[in-house]
Amino acid sequence: MSEELEEQPQISPGKILKDAREALNLTTQNIADKVRLKNSLIQDIEADNYDANISLTFLKGYLKLYAKQVGIPEALVINAFDSVKTQNKEPAKLQSFSKRIAHQAHDDKLMLVTYLIVGVVIALVVIWWLQQSSSSPTITTLNPAVMVDKSANKTKIEASNEDNLAGADTNVSNEQDLDTEFAQTSLADDGLAESTTAAQEIPEANPALAESEIFELAPSRQGIIQVEEPPLETIDLVFTFASDCWMKLTDAKGEDIAYGTKTQGRVMPVSGTPPFAVILCSPEVVKITYDGQDVDLSGFRQGVTAKFNLPFTE
Repeated sequence: MSEELEEQPQISPGKILKDAREALNLTTQNIADKVRLKNSLIQDIEADNYDANISLTFLKGYLKLYAKQVGIPEALVINAFDSVKTQNKEPAKLQSFSKRIAHQAHDDKLMLVTYLIVGVVIALVVIWWLQQSSSSPTITTLNPAVMVDKSANKTKIEASNEDNLAGADTNVSNEQDLDTEFAQTSLADDGLAESTTAAQEIPEANPALAESEIFELAPSRQGIIQVEEPPLETIDLVFTFASDCWMKLTDAKGEDIAYGTKTQGRVMPVSGTPPFAVILCSPEVVKITYDGQDVDLSGFRQGVTAKFNLPFTE
């Protein structure tokens, strides 16, 4: 005969406290006022709805205060609370374990994808490196003996080409000599015939005319003689400064003969190739002598920079 053990249901601490309160005909607000807690917290305790943000120490303290107000032993309520927390903790552990397993599986998938991406990148790098290696130019090392043979063959070919060119030049020279001799013979025959005819027409030749023709033809056979251009004319100028004045004098070659500020009383003789480009800061304090003749500067305004060319052009 088998005996079946029936497990009596565990009474929760909230149920114990609620039954005791109702036996005393008290409301949740009466208990809240006595223990100085919120009415909502008393209702949560009776419903065994404990806030996870409240520590176990405070929860047990609330239960002891509540048990003292309704005349129930504190140990009875605390033991019931411990049993309830133990029963509720096991599913939490199982849930945490399942979450950890799921999280670990998710991490494994991420790691697998990461390894796959890294492998693809490494494969692409290897393929690129192989392509670069295959496309790089190959440096071929030549055998010195082969290079010497090629140099010798090249020298022989060049020498043979030079001999051929020399032979060709000799043949051309010989042909030119034959043509010259043939031309001279023809000219001699023609000259003999012409001289015979001329002797019949002209009784005497003019030796002076022949010499003049020879003299005139001789220079034409010489090289071209370069004719030297006559040197450019140089003109002397004298600048006399009655006061400090900045000036600039440039000749026809583009060379600056004089430049800068000249002090009072200075007499500056210069020479160069005309025409000259003159710039005077104060023309009224300067006197110019051009090739021994005074230059009239009265036409320029005082205190105004004057720019002109010497000699003056009409």
